[in-house]
Amino acid sequence: MKINYYRDEALADDRVDVYYRKKNAQITNLMAYLESEQVLYGRSEGEQRRLYLNEIYYVEVVERHCFAYLESGVWEIDETLRSFLARYQESGFLQIGKAAAVNMNHIEKIVPDLNMRMHLTLENGERLVLSRAFKKEFMEYLKQKKEERR
Repeated sequence: MKINYYRDEALADDRVDVYYRKKNAQITNLMAYLESEQVLYGRSEGEQRRLYLNEIYYVEVVERHCFAYLESGVWEIDETLRSFLARYQESGFLQIGKAAAVNMNHIEKIVPDLNMRMHLTLENGERLVLSRAFKKEFMEYLKQKKEERR
């Protein structure tokens, strides 16, 4: 892969263009990394801060409010689960329940459970339940990622 860097002080905004012949694992990983640098804003106890997608472990809707769970903190975000997934599904977020979506890049372990459900253990030790209704899409995503790595 050839990489070029250009400095142009006349640009209004910084930009990155990725050209490729065929989408392979290397390109997919690069795209995921670039997309993970996207920023949204969260609020917690009167404080507001930038949240990078790659630091969000999962999002959950509780009483009509959407929360982003980080390694050690919870931030309310101005999104609905549907709009969040529409914008960030390509960055590795997948719906796992009626009111929750997980960042697939932070899953450490997947353990089958009774009634065709699964438990997901995240890198920070938190455990989530993958609902049966979303299991098929979840397994297809894993299969697709496995094929991309080949």
